[in-house]
Formats: sequence, structure tokens, C-alpha cells
Amino acid sequence: MKTTTMKVIFLSVVVLVAAFAFQVEIGLAATATDQVTLSTTVNQTISLDCGANVNLGNITPGTPVYNSTVCTGTTNAESGYDLNVMRDDADTTMDKISEATTNITDKAAWDPTANAGAGNAASWSGTGLGFGVFASTATRNTTWWGTGSACDDTNNKYAGFPTAYALIMDHDAYSSGSTTTSICYKLDVPTTQKSGTYDGNVTYQAVSKP
Repeated sequence: MKTTTMKVIFLSVVVLVAAFAFQVEIGLAATATDQVTLSTTVNQTISLDCGANVNLGNITPGTPVYNSTVCTGTTNAESGYDLNVMRDDADTTMDKISEATTNITDKAAWDPTANAGAGNAASWSGTGLGFGVFASTATRNTTWWGTGSACDDTNNKYAGFPTAYALIMDHDAYSSGSTTTSICYKLDVPTTQKSGTYDGNVTYQAVSKP
């Protein structure tokens, strides 16, 4: 009789333990989020390549000679860029190499603000050294430079090189690739021009826009 009672008590303990185990709950995972904003500023870059030196060849007074330069501009500026030019010599663009005081006369210096912003370039006549923009994949101002489409086009307009940077091409748009601007140089001299070799430098400048 005593032995039987002990078995019943043991069984009751086992049942109580099992019931307690089934009452434990597994908690759900907690979640939190936080957002991080990434930012950067892309700086403007610009490059300019106007090619090799330009040889106008031999000139006989009364018979104009001409040649051209292609300036390639590349910039990531969202508002485009300006192309400027100036001559490096305060006197005239081209001097006799062996005699710097002997010069070739320039056309009237280019001024884009003249004539209420129409500029002061003109159709070719007479003698002197002049330049003009005859093509551009960026922006070409035909009011300034005429409607010609080649360096020797009679519809081109010309002016002389200024002594300080002056605007010759104004591009107001973003371009994903390079753009080109073609500049013609035209020269004639009077019969009194001293013979010999002349040269001189001009400098182009590309300026990006904010």
C-alpha cells in the first residue's frame, strides 16, 4: 500500500512540470530604421586645345592669305562656357622677327559690346590682319561674324585681335562632350610692307559658367 502511494505522487509532479513548460512564450524580434542621406558636389572642369601653330605662308601684297584654327573645348559646367581671345603684344599682333619695331597692321580691335552688342567685325576689305569665327558646334553668333561657312567665305566678318581678353563665342548650355569653334585668320599687306618673316602670338581662354 505504501509503495503504490509513492508512484502516484511522482506522476503528479511530472504532469505539473510539463504543464509549466507549455506556458512559456517566444518573444517577436524588435525593428528600428534610420535613413542616411549621401551628398556630394561635382566640381567644374574645363580644358581647351587650339591645335598647332598656324602658318599663313608667303604673301604677295594685294593677294590675301588665310588659314584657320579649331579650338576644342570640354567642360562639365551645367551652363556652358565662354571662349575669349587676346593678342600677346600690346603693339600689334605680328612683328618682323629680326626687327620688332616693324609691324603688320591689325584690323580694328574686336569689341563685342560695340554697336549695342552687335560687335564691330566687318566684311573684308583693304589690308591688315583680321580674324573671325566661321563655324562652331557650340554656339556661333552670326550677327558678330557673318553667315559664312568656310574660312574663305566672302560672307565672313573680321576684326583685329584685342589687347585684353574679349568674348568671341558664348555657349550657354551643358554639353556632354567636346565642342569645337573654328577661327579664320586673314591677312593682306600694302605694297610698302617691308619684306621678311613676321610672327606673333594670340592666346585663347575658355571660362566655364556656374
